[in-house]
Amino acid sequence: MFFRVKDGNQDLLVIYVDDILVTSNKGEDRATNLLDELGNVFDIKKLGRAKHVLGLGIHQQADGVFLEQKAYTKSILQEAEFLGAKVRNTPWDNHLTENNEKLHPDEVATFRRTLGQLAYLANGTRPDIAWAVSRLASNISAPTKGGWDRAKRVLRYLNGTRGFGLQYKPCHDPLTVETYVDSSFATDKNKGKSITGYITHINGGPILWKSHLQSTVADSPNASEYIALYESAVASVSLRNLLSEIGVTLNGTCLIHEDNDGSRRLAMSGLGQKKARHLSTKHHYVQELCRNHEVKVARIASGEQPADLITKGSHTGKMYSYLRDKLGIVNHTYDA
Repeated sequence: MFFRVKDGNQDLLVIYVDDILVTSNKGEDRATNLLDELGNVFDIKKLGRAKHVLGLGIHQQADGVFLEQKAYTKSILQEAEFLGAKVRNTPWDNHLTENNEKLHPDEVATFRRTLGQLAYLANGTRPDIAWAVSRLASNISAPTKGGWDRAKRVLRYLNGTRGFGLQYKPCHDPLTVETYVDSSFATDKNKGKSITGYITHINGGPILWKSHLQSTVADSPNASEYIALYESAVASVSLRNLLSEIGVTLNGTCLIHEDNDGSRRLAMSGLGQKKARHLSTKHHYVQELCRNHEVKVARIASGEQPADLITKGSHTGKMYSYLRDKLGIVNHTYDA
């Protein structure tokens, strides 16, 4: 991403190989002028308003911008021959019987290709499948028939939610940065590690999310929550610094929603420090961020925590749908 802040103009170029998105705080005319500047130096092709880039559909309407990967999702389902498959209302089922029989070598390549496609989808516009993809990826070196059955479950879920994506509504300065964070203690039984899951919104629109194994082994649920809180705080502050650098006006404090009172008190006031002495020094960085009022950790009820969706796979269809809405994933009606 290249940016220029000059004379009240905030100009941005987002480049991936030979695909370029151009935008400016001064609107479409200013963006057109930027393209003219580039055209004086490089041989470029002007394609007008962005509608599709790198597998993402972009719909710019009066009520904001909607991003989706419906066509990409359809291509995944077509390749896997799942377009007509029975639909599931969640991408994961904790009650599915594990089958640890190794996949046939011919199936391994198919599994890995499908998982790669799902990962691109999860990283692009579908944080609701991030947990499932993260868990499937943990066995990518030696995939099993049980893992392939779970991947099929994700495909069935996508078959019923192809039109889902991310909605970004018009907003005014200053922008607010809010993060929802959660952890799942000792999820990985082989390594004993916990899962961190967080999602960051800017004025209600999901911008950044992650679901991954923690690098250290936590010895308690409180410790795993504190590690997750540290990781989400670092990500939130990094995003805030980036936005500030490109000239975006922000509310000075990043708000982090945490449903674990022990880790919240430890971060905000240092209460329980003795019990956390075994944790790596870096994890206490979140305390400094709180003291400097760069981060504020607010309590949220467990049943209202959308990050729970990207750290666990035990939700009923009704709860999954509720948390998915809070996560910021919508089924939007857009112009073709």
